[in-house]
Amino acid sequence: MNRLPAILLLFCLGGFMSVSGQEKESPSSPETLSGRPIDYNNLARLPYQQLIKIAQSDARAEPNAKSYKLRIQSQDSSVKSNDIELFLDLKDKPLVVVVDDQGFLEVPHTKELLEANPNLIANQPRGTLNIFVDLEVPKVSPPKIVDGKVSYQELFRPLVEIQTEMRKVDPTFGLSGQQFVLEIETGEAPIKITRALGARTFRPNSRGKVYMIMEAYLYEENPQVEIPDDAKMNVLPATPEEIDDIRSR
Repeated sequence: MNRLPAILLLFCLGGFMSVSGQEKESPSSPETLSGRPIDYNNLARLPYQQLIKIAQSDARAEPNAKSYKLRIQSQDSSVKSNDIELFLDLKDKPLVVVVDDQGFLEVPHTKELLEANPNLIANQPRGTLNIFVDLEVPKVSPPKIVDGKVSYQELFRPLVEIQTEMRKVDPTFGLSGQQFVLEIETGEAPIKITRALGARTFRPNSRGKVYMIMEAYLYEENPQVEIPDDAKMNVLPATPEEIDDIRSR
């Protein structure tokens, strides 16, 4: 199992800068702390402390750094990076956070901001923005295949270990559609799962690769899997759409 390169991981999917019940403003207070009149309940926002927590989730990030770089993107493809405007809602003095052409932003990290914990507010509707940070995928050992056989739980152990580590950073990871898949290169050889109720065969595609997702019922049942001893494997991130496509095959 080769170590994967750094990947972009999504945080707060569908909820980035969204408004919870406790955060909703009443009609009598339509302005921000900085005095900007906005439709507060409908604009994207995120508390500063949560933003810094996301930035520091990268193991390479210095805990006492003066600033952190993140990337922001709209779920609406017609909204470009230059269309996104951000500011920290400090009382009487909003602090503008510039988004560059590639969607990167640099957030200052100070004790004063942590104590004030202002909202980062965008000019986009709530629930439409995603924020990203580079993370190193944890290194895991490959599954132990003996004489062309391995248990289902052992085959997916690397995936489970990676997901467990990711949840230490984001407790919701994997709960909102984010998942990993196994990419197994077998050449022309198929992969076969033998169960009490029958067997299922996974045949490689034209590139000699099989893609498998971890099914909860199979993980609990833990059937035997027939797989070449020299199969090459990777754990890759996949979108919900890709997961559905793999499941439908």
